[in-house]
Amino acid sequence: MQRTMIGSVLAAALTLAACTRDTPRNSPSEPPPPIAVPSGVAPPVMTPPSAVAEPATLAPAANPAPLEGTVVETMDSGGYTYAKLDSGTAQVWVAGPETKLAVGTKIGAGSGTLMAGFHSSTLNRTFDEIYFIASFAIVGAAPPNPHGNAPVATAPGKPTPMAMSEKIEPAAGGQTIAQVFANVSTLAGKPVVVRGKVVKVNNQILGHNWLHIQDGTGAAGTNDLTITTPATVALGDVVVVRGTVSTNKDFGAGYKYAVLVEDAAVSPK
Repeated sequence: MQRTMIGSVLAAALTLAACTRDTPRNSPSEPPPPIAVPSGVAPPVMTPPSAVAEPATLAPAANPAPLEGTVVETMDSGGYTYAKLDSGTAQVWVAGPETKLAVGTKIGAGSGTLMAGFHSSTLNRTFDEIYFIASFAIVGAAPPNPHGNAPVATAPGKPTPMAMSEKIEPAAGGQTIAQVFANVSTLAGKPVVVRGKVVKVNNQILGHNWLHIQDGTGAAGTNDLTITTPATVALGDVVVVRGTVSTNKDFGAGYKYAVLVEDAAVSPK
């Protein structure tokens, strides 16, 4: 009888070993055992992947309210007039063509191009937000005469300089300013080399340094070439410009250009 009991025990042990080796307790289709949670602690909630929220889509910023109000601070620098306008509910800085403004002047509704973190090198001042506008709509002022002898706007907010009589020889392999205007339809999108005298400079406007050069060629409207460049030059320098011709450029706020040389490399003559 003792032998029979020993045989039964051995058989049971062999059966248990076979089950442990060949048949795991949890098959792949079974969920894993639950995590033991201490008494009194709520178990964690598992969110299925399909229910995970996607990042929120940022809505586009609303158009700003019309730029209008009473001038509470103003200054002129670099050919521009800077003015802080108080609408009664908010204050905002705007900059436009140099205009005679006094504290207390009322400016009518207008629109402009927002520049955040704009640094004026001529004022040595950084504006958190400032709007560049095409003109100041002074309440009560007479509107400009459309048939008057007003200059044509070129660099942001500034008139075209008077034609210079000095003749400057074109750079080797380059073109005159008159030729650029005459051949603009074939030059659009292509590189050009032009030598001229700097007759106007406006730095760090709408993210660019703006130059106007003339070489003594061309008539009114075709004698002054607008350049955007990262380079910094001085008024009166004679320079060689190498850049790409662009046509019909619109930077907003009324700054439109029929012909423009963009992102130019500028070197001394």
